[in-house]
Amino acid sequence: MGLEENAEIISERLPYIIEFSGHSTENGALHFLENEVLFPNGILRCFWISNVKSGETRGDHAHYKESQVIVAMAGKLTIEVTTCDKRKLNFILDSSSKGLVVPPLNWLSIQFSENAVLLGLGDQKFSEQDYIRNKLEFDNIQKGI
Repeated sequence: MGLEENAEIISERLPYIIEFSGHSTENGALHFLENEVLFPNGILRCFWISNVKSGETRGDHAHYKESQVIVAMAGKLTIEVTTCDKRKLNFILDSSSKGLVVPPLNWLSIQFSENAVLLGLGDQKFSEQDYIRNKLEFDNIQKGI
């Protein structure tokens, strides 16, 4: 699928918060993701980021094809998303019972609180070619949509 086709499909898909299925008891909480609609081919990539200094920012990139779910396993993540249609959306993740679904062509900038741990789940295997790491390149994609 070409970039223009991908952009047309994805420009209507905005990031959104999901609540994970599960339950809590006095001896802990269990949450899980079994969503074949969200990731029809399953989770193909799992990564986590920890030991980021409080107030530091990570991310600062977008993906051409990969969709992700971002979860704050500990601490708080303050996420600014710039969509391909130039909207700026803000999300706070501070519970492992919810996640942020991020479709392709959304630029992420994630600020970490002290001791925050980010878990990322993706529907694609790692591919450096899928990354948009240059904000100017992303801005030019926005202009083309």
